[in-house]
Amino acid sequence: MNTSGVSRSEERLVAIAAQTAYPSTPDLWSGVRWRLARETKARAQRGVRRLAFALAALLLILAVGTAAGPAARAALLRSLRVGVVRIFFPEATPSAPAPSTGSPVPSPSPVVLMPPFDLAGQTTLAEAERAIGKPLLLPTYPPDLGTPDLVFLQNWDGPLVVLVWTKPEDPQQARLSLHILGPGTFAGKSAPEVVVATEVNGQPALWTQGPHQLMLRSGHDTFRNLVSGNVLIWEQDGLTYRLETDVTLDEAVRIAESLR
Repeated sequence: MNTSGVSRSEERLVAIAAQTAYPSTPDLWSGVRWRLARETKARAQRGVRRLAFALAALLLILAVGTAAGPAARAALLRSLRVGVVRIFFPEATPSAPAPSTGSPVPSPSPVVLMPPFDLAGQTTLAEAERAIGKPLLLPTYPPDLGTPDLVFLQNWDGPLVVLVWTKPEDPQQARLSLHILGPGTFAGKSAPEVVVATEVNGQPALWTQGPHQLMLRSGHDTFRNLVSGNVLIWEQDGLTYRLETDVTLDEAVRIAESLR
């Protein structure tokens, strides 16, 4: 075997390599470390916001309750509020324990009980926007959702807009419904089986599971409706939103955060 040719080839390669200018190696680690630090900080901030939300609610209850009588204090400790929607918890008894406020638990497939033909005040998006006083934000997720099939406008000491998307395979059933409650309205809910603190766009929100009663009240009238679907409640730009659906918490938050 002739090794002299191999040696000369190696020498030429070494010489070429010595004369070649290589670009500087990019500092990949700094960018990766910065992104990891940002994600860690974001997770920590979300945890702090959830804790702050819970503490703020507790401090508000305690502050107001200190100046109230025993009956008023008991009522305050049995309610939770987001925007104009308030959830009332009954007193726990041996036969009727208080609702859970922990993590969501599996439940039977909920049904959105919002029969479109049972609602009064059917109108158009344009009329509903005029009543609210600003353009209505609509969910852009899921991508196939489109514009609402039905729009209702009612007055409960303030404007209430109900947007309903029906199921393509059965227009008599609602796929989801979105309540938009303006200032001055009041909505009360009897305690569902599960109430969970969550976030929409970084702001406090409530998620409920289990059958409960929804009550709308004005100075002269009261409306009650049985709800079995999952419900996400949050406040945004001075309006209170209530999304009723049969999807999971994560999907409901994704729908809420897609409003445009």
